[in-house]
Amino acid sequence: MVVLAHVADVHIGARLRGMPDYPGSPDIDPVELAYAAFDALVASVLRGGYDGVLVAGDLFDRGVPDSRALDAANAALAAFDDAGLPVAMILGNHDVESALTRHLRLPPGTWLAPGDGAGTVRWPDAGVAVHGRSIADPAEPHDLTETYPARETGFWNVGLLHTSLTGGWSKRALAPTTVENLERTGYDYWALGHVHHRIADSARVAYAGSVHPSRRPELGPRGHLRVELGADRTPRLTPVDTSPVVRERLLAQTADDAAAVFAEYRRPAHDPIVVWTLDGPSSLVEPARELAAQYDGFAVASGRTGTEEP
Repeated sequence: MVVLAHVADVHIGARLRGMPDYPGSPDIDPVELAYAAFDALVASVLRGGYDGVLVAGDLFDRGVPDSRALDAANAALAAFDDAGLPVAMILGNHDVESALTRHLRLPPGTWLAPGDGAGTVRWPDAGVAVHGRSIADPAEPHDLTETYPARETGFWNVGLLHTSLTGGWSKRALAPTTVENLERTGYDYWALGHVHHRIADSARVAYAGSVHPSRRPELGPRGHLRVELGADRTPRLTPVDTSPVVRERLLAQTADDAAAVFAEYRRPAHDPIVVWTLDGPSSLVEPARELAAQYDGFAVASGRTGTEEP
C-alpha cells in the first residue's frame, strides 16, 4: 500500500479573519494561529508514515509579501526533504499573484509542475507517477485536463490540479472541468485544490480543504487528507485534523437553543479553540458569550456567515 498526504490551500501568512476579541474570549492571535496551523500540519505529515506529499496549489496567499511566509515554506520543504519525503506541487492562482513564489528554494526531493503544460514526476520507490500542471493565469479559463498525459502502466497514477470544477463550490471560475473529464484519464486519484472545503466528488477525485479557517464560511476541522492506495485500486481517504482553531455555525434563536448546541457539540480530538459564528438575533450575542465562557476554548463571533472567493 502507498500512503500520500494531500495538502492544499495552505495560504501561508494569511490572517484568520473575523476572529472575536472580547473580555473572557480565548486568546486568538489571527496571525500566530495561522502559522501555528501550518506548523501543526507539517509536524503531522512528518510523523504520519507517508510515502510522499501532494501540494495542490495556493501555498502562499496573494496579499502576504512577508519574508516570514517564505521562510516557513522553505523550512517545511527542507524538513520533508530531510525526512526522505518526496513532494510534488503545483501553483494555484494565489501563488501566481504572490511575489514570494519565485523565491522558493526547492530541495532535490521537491518537484514543481510546469505552467505551460502538464509534466510528470515519478517516485520509483513508491511506484507513483504524479502528473501536474501549475496555474499560469490566475483567471485560467480553459479546461487543462486535456493537456495531461496518459496513465503510465506499472505506476499508481495521481493527478494534481487547482480547479473550480463546475463552480458549485467557488464563485471564481478557474481551470474549469468536470469530474467526468478527470475520471476519463484513468488516474487512480486526483488531488484538487482551490475549494476550501473537504469534498470527495467521486471515489477518485477530492479536495483536501484548507489548512486553517481563514474565512468566515470555512466551518469545521481543517488539515489535510491521508490517501491510501491499496490492492483494490480504490483510494481510501481519511481526514487528518490539525488546525488549532475551527469555526462552527451557532444556529440559535434563544439562549436555551445556544446552550443545547454547546452541550451537544463534540470537539475534535486535537482539542482546538472553537469559534462559533452566531446565526440568530444580534441580541443573543452577549448571552451566547456568557454560555461559551462555561466551556474551555469556546468563543462567539457575531454576524451571519457569508461567502468569499478562494
